[in-house]
Amino acid sequence: MASTLVTAIDPACSRMATVSMASPCEKRSDFEIRRLSSSFCSSSGICSLRTTFRQGDRCRAGPWRLTANSSRRRAFAIERCAVARSQAVSSDSRVKTGENIGENDPVHELIIVGAGIAGLAAAVAMNKIGVKSLVLEQSAALRTTGSALGVWSNGWRVLDVLGIADRLRAKYSPISGGRFFDQQGNLLKGFELDECPEGPHELRGVERKFLVETLASLLPPETIRFNNRVVTVKTQAGTFGPIELSLSDGSVVKTKVLLGADGVNSVVAKWMGFHETRYVGYIGIRGLAEYPDGQTYGSSVRQYIGAGSRVGVLPISPTQVYWFITYNKSNPGPKIQDPNELKTELLDLFKTYWPGQEIPVHDLLAHTPVESLSRAALRDRWNLPGSPPVVQSGVTLAGDALHPMTPNLGQGGCCALEDAVILAQTLGQVLLTASEDGDRITKALEEYAAERNRRTLPLTVRAFVMGSLLQISFPPVVFVRDKIAIPKMVNPNYFLGHTLYDAGQLPVVQRAPVNK
Repeated sequence: MASTLVTAIDPACSRMATVSMASPCEKRSDFEIRRLSSSFCSSSGICSLRTTFRQGDRCRAGPWRLTANSSRRRAFAIERCAVARSQAVSSDSRVKTGENIGENDPVHELIIVGAGIAGLAAAVAMNKIGVKSLVLEQSAALRTTGSALGVWSNGWRVLDVLGIADRLRAKYSPISGGRFFDQQGNLLKGFELDECPEGPHELRGVERKFLVETLASLLPPETIRFNNRVVTVKTQAGTFGPIELSLSDGSVVKTKVLLGADGVNSVVAKWMGFHETRYVGYIGIRGLAEYPDGQTYGSSVRQYIGAGSRVGVLPISPTQVYWFITYNKSNPGPKIQDPNELKTELLDLFKTYWPGQEIPVHDLLAHTPVESLSRAALRDRWNLPGSPPVVQSGVTLAGDALHPMTPNLGQGGCCALEDAVILAQTLGQVLLTASEDGDRITKALEEYAAERNRRTLPLTVRAFVMGSLLQISFPPVVFVRDKIAIPKMVNPNYFLGHTLYDAGQLPVVQRAPVNK
């Protein structure tokens, strides 16, 4: 009988080394178009990989060279990590976290940790093909913080598949094009979406709160369980068996598959051995301005690019404008929660980075409810060869937990939506037809993980490179950037190529959708 491993959600072995990623899946014809749209290219910024992959991360990630014994070494490394993590669990943890688990306790097909965009979209996609899931959310209600996000064509294709695109289109206006300005307000480059090749292209700003609430409305009652934080994870060493989760309310639940969709600071990713995300050197502050009598910013997205700071403006409806400001900061410092303190910080930043400039920060701030302001130290993580396997004993990741990236390409939310459809195509198919076959479930999860890494790693790198370029503060380099780099980079082939990705359709329903 395989030994049982109990592991705390706060890992005790963040320096554990692993030697391979999930096994590549077999080629499938329905993935070929997506693979072409997400392949590496010379403009992807991968050439900067050596300089940006820090020595400290390399030590945590382990060796790059794989050997013939890599599968055995990986299994040993995972087991060693799990044993080390188990030391953080007290001997009476089962008493503290709830009742003992019995042989006859129900086993869920899929448990999702996190009720954000990624978690809810995955639950909706699975529900549509008849796979019931349980979503565990540690907050007391839906996480509706954050102002808005841009959704590009690849995201809208998924929203069409999930059945909510038209509801969102009726509320949010299309963006017609983009404009980039320098610090003095001079136009550097502009484009119109309807003039770009391989269209039609679609970009709209969407309120995060409305998107999350709309996704949640498609799920059956009691799918989402609030005030439930995962305390411990229990897996079966060396075999595929039920995963047992002890929750903060004292209950214990079991599942065949666990999906961590709990954000950039994912506790599930930490349990799997992934190192913490990397601070990229600048802060982002966001807000949502309200204009009851109508906004005057038109239908184009704008970016004002300065020395070490940027201001972005994205009209999302006739009365709403989403905006952001980023600024360089060597250390992210303490987290600021008070919105009034954030407003004061913004005014100080404007004086420092944009002295005497006619950037519309004051107008936007005057129309922004302070409760919509949010501040975040921007972070990413590159899942390079040598990172922990993305599939471990029936556990995998989605959304920012899987591929945290900077928002410079506007693809974080879009990729989270893509994850949902790809998961339904791979794992969902198996759960519908062979839900007791552990080998097939593992293979489906590995296929999902391999496809998502092919797609998202190049985007993560490109977003980092673009952000580094746009945040430059050294004046001579700023001049070269504004006069040469931006006019060359802001072209349809570079800026819109990744939005051509099509996640495809949900698999043919073989089991009736779960009733609401």
